Amino acid sequence: MFRHSVRRWLAGISAAGALIAVGAAPAVAAAHQLRIASRDLLVAPGHSALGHIDARIEGYPEARDIEVRLDIDASELAALGGFELTDNGWDCTRSADLLRCATTADRWGRTPRLYYQVSARADATLGEEAQLSITGTSAVGTGARTTTATVVEGIDLQTEPRAPLASAPGARLQLPSTVRNAGPAPVDGAVLVFTADWLLEYTGTFRNCRHQEALPTICRFDTELRPGVSYRLSVPLPLALRQSARSGLVLVNRLQWWTTDDWALVERAPDESLPPDTPGTGEELRLVEQPATRQTETSPWDNFTAVDLTVTGDQTADAAAIGRSTSARPGDRVRVSPGFNNLGPAAVETWRMSPLVRVGIPEGSTAVTVPETCAPIGEGEWKPGDTWGQPGARAYGCRPQTDFAYPGRPVTFTFTLRVERLTTPTSAPVSIDMPGDTNAANDTAQITLTPVSARSSGIGGGNDDSLPITGGSTGALAALGVLLFAAGLTGHLLTRRRRTRFVA
Repeated sequence: MFRHSVRRWLAGISAAGALIAVGAAPAVAAAHQLRIASRDLLVAPGHSALGHIDARIEGYPEARDIEVRLDIDASELAALGGFELTDNGWDCTRSADLLRCATTADRWGRTPRLYYQVSARADATLGEEAQLSITGTSAVGTGARTTTATVVEGIDLQTEPRAPLASAPGARLQLPSTVRNAGPAPVDGAVLVFTADWLLEYTGTFRNCRHQEALPTICRFDTELRPGVSYRLSVPLPLALRQSARSGLVLVNRLQWWTTDDWALVERAPDESLPPDTPGTGEELRLVEQPATRQTETSPWDNFTAVDLTVTGDQTADAAAIGRSTSARPGDRVRVSPGFNNLGPAAVETWRMSPLVRVGIPEGSTAVTVPETCAPIGEGEWKPGDTWGQPGARAYGCRPQTDFAYPGRPVTFTFTLRVERLTTPTSAPVSIDMPGDTNAANDTAQITLTPVSARSSGIGGGNDDSLPITGGSTGALAALGVLLFAAGLTGHLLTRRRRTRFVA
């Protein structure tokens, strides 16, 4: 990889966590502040580098819909070679090399990451610098950040694009890797970063590697990498798959090679989370020179390996969709609680699937109350943003509040549907999509609404949580209440006449 091509730091996989309902917005506390973060960049002459800006309202504001604005002065970077924004969730306008971007922070104070690309002229001088000035404003205050791009020598580190693995729960395995200097000049050392799924654990003790649980493994090499020469690890990285891993899962891991200069920028960035400087106590992991057997085209995106680990064995699980059926009349409001049941035997990590459950809304009805763990979903990529609990959509994606679904404990999501028209039975699907599921036949169920012409008791059919709660049943419920009141009054009078006293 060219040392200017600093890619986004992958800090591991994070759980979705519990989603908390937010009520009316009170005044914003004074302790909240707007924080702007952006890492410095290295860029080679005639090439480009990818950067990003993070804007966050710290203090977890209780108010929602807070607008955040960024004023970006990219005039120096444009003079260096070029500055362009990439796809992002911001609304941006540009006048010459001055940009103004706006977005709305979600209820946790987060905004989408704003990506940009910096280019350097082919005749740019090594050591030349240019700055990007960023000023942020919001209702809770302002923030600022200056990012510096420096022109440096271009380096291209290459490695294998993929390394598929397979292992049973509890097994130990080894991960080899090679790196090749495809650039025109020697490379003074390299850094290997292995970002693993939480179920895959690094078990080595190499003294030039650092590791802390739930954070990446980082190995440093002071070997000079000669141009056109490939190097392999003297010993494969030793790993262990946790015993609790569910068979059928495919764990996504990443192994990436960095130049020492690129990695130094990551370490200095205030918004990154890195392991402490505590090396192992064993032997040194080395780079061993390999014979030059092939050559490949230089590319700035070939310095990482996708390590996909398929969990084998018989530690499986079967998730069965849960549908609901109820009868109703136009004007009724009914509650339905679709979801899924883990039939076991293994627990299901619900945070891996996004979404885990898809819930359709039957025609002729509208979702007026939606769980805070469900958000509207369409045909394309699901990006809930700040739409959790939003009513009125035709379909929803849902995540459980808990990170695990254990056998025998159904996970459901309660919706309130307003029935507007219903002349014939109408249904909408409830579906789940769980990698490694052992029975696809029960992955789909239905929410079904059936019309009724009359109710003898005023309480419609269906499941316990699928009853009309307003509408046509009101009169029947009122009549039933009168009868119960009369019966109670008669019993009270008879008791008074008998003057019977209860003794404990």
